[in-house]
Amino acid sequence: MNKKPLTEFSIKHMEILMLDKVIAEKIQSAAKEGKSYALCEIKEDGRVILGETRFDFWNRLIGCRTTLQFESWALAVWDALVCLSKDGNAVAIEEGLSVEIAKKAQRDGDYNWVVDRLVDIYRHVCNNKDGGASLEGDRRKSGSSVVVGSVAEPVVVNVNVADKRRVFRFPDATGKAFLNVETGIVGMSAELH
Repeated sequence: MNKKPLTEFSIKHMEILMLDKVIAEKIQSAAKEGKSYALCEIKEDGRVILGETRFDFWNRLIGCRTTLQFESWALAVWDALVCLSKDGNAVAIEEGLSVEIAKKAQRDGDYNWVVDRLVDIYRHVCNNKDGGASLEGDRRKSGSSVVVGSVAEPVVVNVNVADKRRVFRFPDATGKAFLNVETGIVGMSAELH
């Protein structure tokens, strides 16, 4: 098996998935029952490192870090997706997705595919997203880490075209604008005769 490193895009998607309350609780339970984590760092090899304080230095110094392997993280997210779905969707996710995770993550080492699949199911299959963050949702700490439990305002982009104003929200998992929209006219001149 030749494991492919996680892309930056997959790492951001993992961070965004962990913004959902149910998913965050399942991941915390997979790490250590009854513990809460203030810092989460995702490595390119798929390891998810959870720290009990917001400062990685202190987490390392006093040993309050827990590491989840990618397969454990993916199965915790799978468990949460089953909880977030209803009726036939829950059964389909419970019976089919765990097999796909095992094949792609453990046998093929294709972690990016697994992340894409989990995101697709979260977006299109899960029925209950009212209690958690949307994939366009909360801002969190930057630098391939997400602070679990901190809430901030999403980035708002204002676009004014022909006296019409439109507002778009485009934050990524770090809270920075994922898409910058600029409109206007540059370098225009006119001559009158």
